[in-house]
Amino acid sequence: MTTDNITFGFFDEDAKKEIRRAMLKAVALPGYIVPFASREMPIARGWGTGGLQVTLSLITDKDQLKIIDQGCDGSVNAVNIRDFIVSVTGVEETTATPDATIIQTRHRVPEYPLSENQTLVYQVPYPEVLTTVEPDTARQKEMHANVDYAKLWVLLYEDTAQFGDSRISSRYPVVVNNHYVMDPSPIPKFDIPKLSDNPALQIFGAGREKRIYAIPPYTDVKPLKFSDREFAIEDFSGKACERCGSEDVFLDEVHLDDGVHFFCSDTYHCDTHLKEDRGAA
Repeated sequence: MTTDNITFGFFDEDAKKEIRRAMLKAVALPGYIVPFASREMPIARGWGTGGLQVTLSLITDKDQLKIIDQGCDGSVNAVNIRDFIVSVTGVEETTATPDATIIQTRHRVPEYPLSENQTLVYQVPYPEVLTTVEPDTARQKEMHANVDYAKLWVLLYEDTAQFGDSRISSRYPVVVNNHYVMDPSPIPKFDIPKLSDNPALQIFGAGREKRIYAIPPYTDVKPLKFSDREFAIEDFSGKACERCGSEDVFLDEVHLDDGVHFFCSDTYHCDTHLKEDRGAA
């Protein structure tokens, strides 16, 4: 199938097969980082080329596509990636989370619960969780093979001893399937619990770093933490979205001349909640 004389999904079939093989290996080894031959894309590396390559290798003409950036369907990054994918596939686009079969995201997990017929594709800037404590790539591989995460534990201990808790606000390390420790991409701590036992397939693509990894459906994912410490997510107690009134979601903090305001990060959730409230009224 072609769209305006462009191969469906931009890539030729050999390129798609190579990326799909990397994804299959990633799914078979949850949390394991798989190298792949990252292609040049018509957007700059660092702006979502890894997630884009995963999406273009998976997508079919029967899919419905949703793209979000920090939870928003209307940001520059989300709009341009969505327009590009639609231009080379002709697939139907949607902003409704439950209707989408493929959701490509940057820095958020949707508020709406996902289902078994959905794939969540993450845009990843830095795939290796050990980079902050061990710069040598060969040593990183050895540490993963030996399940040796002592340096990460030391980092968490030093934060806890000095500040009472970890200072890691995003990219909080998680343990996948009781084995590999993985970087969940720059999602907030608020979204970490959503990774575990999720019925959707979650695939992480880092184009600049040429790496793919995955969390299969219904896989156990836990934050790396000490047994005597609770994992603390962002606290929005006493705050609500000023647009739709939601209180149990991740809120964006907006500083304006008249003070600080809070709004839903997830625009689909906000729009849906607003419509429901107006309908009830």
